[in-house]
Amino acid sequence: MRIPPLAAIPLCLLTIVLIWWLGTRDIDFLTPPAEAKLSQIRAEALAALPVSHMEDDAISMKVPPPEDDPNIPDSTVPLDPADLGDIKSPPTLDAYSERAPEGTVKLLALATALEQAAAFQRALHAYERCLDLAESDPEQIQSAVSAIRRLKPTLPDWNPDPETSTQAIIHIGTGVKFAENLPELLAEVTRDLNSASSGIVNFSYEIHAGRSIQTTNAPTPVALWITGSSDDGPSTDVFSFTSDDKETLSNDLLKTTFNLVRSHLSKTTSYNPAPEALDDPLAALESHITRLLWNEFGKSLIPTEESDN
Repeated sequence: MRIPPLAAIPLCLLTIVLIWWLGTRDIDFLTPPAEAKLSQIRAEALAALPVSHMEDDAISMKVPPPEDDPNIPDSTVPLDPADLGDIKSPPTLDAYSERAPEGTVKLLALATALEQAAAFQRALHAYERCLDLAESDPEQIQSAVSAIRRLKPTLPDWNPDPETSTQAIIHIGTGVKFAENLPELLAEVTRDLNSASSGIVNFSYEIHAGRSIQTTNAPTPVALWITGSSDDGPSTDVFSFTSDDKETLSNDLLKTTFNLVRSHLSKTTSYNPAPEALDDPLAALESHITRLLWNEFGKSLIPTEESDN
């Protein structure tokens, strides 16, 4: 039986419209996905690439080591005059911020005098202000970093209670096979980061395993990004690297994390960028990012409505 054209055309159009409606009626085209979901999609796309190249970054640029022993304070820093103020009261995270405009020479003098007065926690704050607020030259930065590395391990964490820390999640996107190597390493990396932040940020991790690359001789792409604990909260950018050596994977993860945190702070705060790192990324995380900046990093991952409350 032949269907007349005047009836066939409307039936064809009706069939197309009906199929489209049944397939899309439950899909929301208007609400944009959360930033964390977008970051996950970008990361999974990066992880599926067979080759990835990482550009020169802050941590791969070498800073020449100082000629003097870094564990010895700089004897050329003048000690007087230094108004120590009330060294008995507990300091705040931004202690001595008001002294930064006076210059790094006076901050270093203040920090040295505080050490001599056995006010070691306050001295650490003064050294940290040389990095995040004062206009310091490379030699002054190196002096402050050396002092921070000497003092910080001797002091208790700024926040000893993980329950009151700002929560952050390190997300790792990579192939299924390579993901099997990650849980133990990431548990160690998150412990290192919690210590580096002096307990201010409490890190956990999530692994997003996607399609593995087919070739066996190419390095495996790994994508890394950090979010807060909220599904709809802010996210850092996604940084990626490739790895074909399990022995260096921990160092690669720490190196990429340092670059990610440093980059995010530069974009979201008006503080000085963290100093460029030496060869050891864990040492850079512990000494180049001040406790005040770790606090700012944690706050930047909290949704705006929560941070306003």
